[in-house]
Amino acid sequence: MNKVFFMNQGDFDVRAMLTMGVSAKDKGDAIGFFGTGFKYSIAIILRMGGKISISTQSGVYKFEAKRETIRGKEFDIVYMNDKEAGFTTHLGANWEPWMAYRELYCNAKDENGEISTEINDNYDTIISVDCSQIFNAHVSNSDYFLSTSPVFSGVNAEIHEGGKPFIYYRGIAVTNSYKNAIFSYNITSNVTLTEDRTSKNEYEIRWPIQKAIQGCTNKSMLRKALSKGDHAEANIIYDSDWPVSDEFITVCDELLASDKGLCESARLLKSKIQDRSGDWPEFEINKVQKMALDKAISFLFKIDVDINRFPIKTVTGLGDGVMGRAHEGTIYLSDMPFNMGVKQLASTLLEEWVHNKYDCADFDRNMQNWLFDKILSLGESINGEPI
Repeated sequence: MNKVFFMNQGDFDVRAMLTMGVSAKDKGDAIGFFGTGFKYSIAIILRMGGKISISTQSGVYKFEAKRETIRGKEFDIVYMNDKEAGFTTHLGANWEPWMAYRELYCNAKDENGEISTEINDNYDTIISVDCSQIFNAHVSNSDYFLSTSPVFSGVNAEIHEGGKPFIYYRGIAVTNSYKNAIFSYNITSNVTLTEDRTSKNEYEIRWPIQKAIQGCTNKSMLRKALSKGDHAEANIIYDSDWPVSDEFITVCDELLASDKGLCESARLLKSKIQDRSGDWPEFEINKVQKMALDKAISFLFKIDVDINRFPIKTVTGLGDGVMGRAHEGTIYLSDMPFNMGVKQLASTLLEEWVHNKYDCADFDRNMQNWLFDKILSLGESINGEPI
């Protein structure tokens, strides 16, 4: 037996069954609002060779398909109690079987009804479906409807334990999940749906998930999501313009110090946040490095560059290939220029000094003008006369 029963109280108006565009849903969280879902479900079930009938207060209605020719082309016309319903089984041609189950399920739930493989005669309206594909969708119900408690609830999305085949909106599957996702996601902000109830805009799915992970306070969840690997969460591009929880940063630090390692996207996010805050770990230079630094500072002083105007800190974590940074009136040096000689050290100091003093970025016109002016001024000093 492959029967599934969709049951609720109240009469099922025949006009609502057959009229396209009629939706009487008055619940704010109702998933159905196009007024086409029930008609699509009938067409799909009949197209798959299934049977569907309705017993309601106004009577019993049975649906079937009859092959007819219209303008030389054959169609399977849908009939209700031997009367044309006004559509064919081609309706919803691109829908998958589970989508028909979803429509009937949502209609029953929107009316506070019940879905079961056993009939309950206490309901006023009972939709009986005898179809193996619909029965299979009912058995796999948990793939299409999310009923678990979230491990974290963000402003725009919930995070649920365990990867499922879909991403959800209001607890109902609306698009395929990311490949190798280890968590499931339920979008709680607005998602624009197409007529087959799948999400229309990818960004309405992507950014709530990104924000939810960045704002997550569940360390256990974050340790799984942010560790190195080929899972989907490790390949999400995180955004430094969005809020990041303290727990997110803490887990990043933990993973960086562990054998698991931190995924590259989270590492880049943490680096950008550090860049903005200037919160890089300091290290103490040795005697030889101190001599090199003093020599570079002395040289720059001779060409009227007072490096000591700004504090100098030697730090780690500036990023691959980064020798120095200027941040809020401080010069930060990595160990790289120390390893490349006094000339490189002086060059790095000079660049960061200019950034701090003139508030100019790399390669912008202010930097260019200062460098050329400085070169020409040094040439004047060498020649002993102005240009």
